[in-house]
Amino acid sequence: MQLDPNVTARGLVKLWNYFSHHIIASPGMAHPMQACFEESYVVMGAARTMDLMGDARMTAICRRFHARMMEFQGVHYPDMFDMGYGYNRDAKGMVNCSCVADNASTANGMLEGVRLFPHLPENPAVLASVKRYLDHCLANYLTAKGVMGVGILNHQVNPNGMEEYWCADALFAATLIRYADLTGETKYYDAAVPMVEYIATFDYKNTLWGEWAKSAPQQILIYTSEGLIAALASPEMKKRLSVPLRHVIQFSPKAEPETLVPAQAPNQVHTELATARAAAGDTIWSRLVARFAEFTEWFHQNQMADGSFEHPPSDHFRCYEPLVAGLLLDAAVRTEGNAWLEPIAAKQLRFMATNAGKLYYGLYANDFASGMAFVSFSTAGEILKKRDPAAWAAALQGVFDRGEEIW
Repeated sequence: MQLDPNVTARGLVKLWNYFSHHIIASPGMAHPMQACFEESYVVMGAARTMDLMGDARMTAICRRFHARMMEFQGVHYPDMFDMGYGYNRDAKGMVNCSCVADNASTANGMLEGVRLFPHLPENPAVLASVKRYLDHCLANYLTAKGVMGVGILNHQVNPNGMEEYWCADALFAATLIRYADLTGETKYYDAAVPMVEYIATFDYKNTLWGEWAKSAPQQILIYTSEGLIAALASPEMKKRLSVPLRHVIQFSPKAEPETLVPAQAPNQVHTELATARAAAGDTIWSRLVARFAEFTEWFHQNQMADGSFEHPPSDHFRCYEPLVAGLLLDAAVRTEGNAWLEPIAAKQLRFMATNAGKLYYGLYANDFASGMAFVSFSTAGEILKKRDPAAWAAALQGVFDRGEEIW
């Protein structure tokens, strides 16, 4: 199953219509969502949709987000972006939370705007703002081996057990690589190397919070894949990663025997995510390739007949899943040997474009899920427009001719 321009146009127009009428599109300065990192996915989707829909309001969404993030940078915690939560302070005046990972999502949203709108006059200031955040984290939250910690959590800097944190390393590595791509500042590629090794060798089934079993594999897989794909798609990173492992993991718990849970999906197979696998090779690059292959195999084996994936233990964690298609498509077109992922993404997009997908993910009600779906549909639209501009234009026009599909 390849991407269907009619399905993609239908899903994209619905999300475009929703967010173009959302408070996010308002010039007001009030934070429209609980967490700014959640809003960043709307910004990424809007940036990619501007050209697809010919709608300059999408540019405005990005510019207002950039302006607000720069205005409030350092208000929450020095040099960090405002997260929209975690403000409560202890007796010493320390904020409850200022996470490297959530800030990285915000920064990635800002960098996407710079990438797609290189003509904007504020871009140098946006890049300077992201650099300020990067330098702060590199100076304050790294281990001795260059692995990133959680940042501020529970009123503490890198509290016990969080000196290394998979989500922070994955998202921050993606920010480093994207920033270096835009600016040519190669030291940020270098800084990403130990973080990429960490996410390529870490045991995701034995985390401090037990996310794999208690929340959802999808949560781990999508966030980590942002870092994995950014590294896999970068020639500069490949040069730096084609070196022996540095064995950067220091504080994370060691792997223990796991209990296998009976599969619900009829095609589910056990996918081993081991800390170290001799067959995967001894270079960081080979481990990176092997780790992403394990992740994509999970999506291949655990996709349900309707296009969704093996159901998470808690329905709350469905909200992460709509980003899967966008990430798989990004990998399909930007990384070697992953074109086979397109049918998995196409199947999920077809589901998300239906009323059943709308209800399952809470689209147009849960803004986090909707923003992630926006990224996925806009990524598919970019591919389809490049592949066949006439077919994409016809599919888009067809949605507007059938106006009832807009909602």
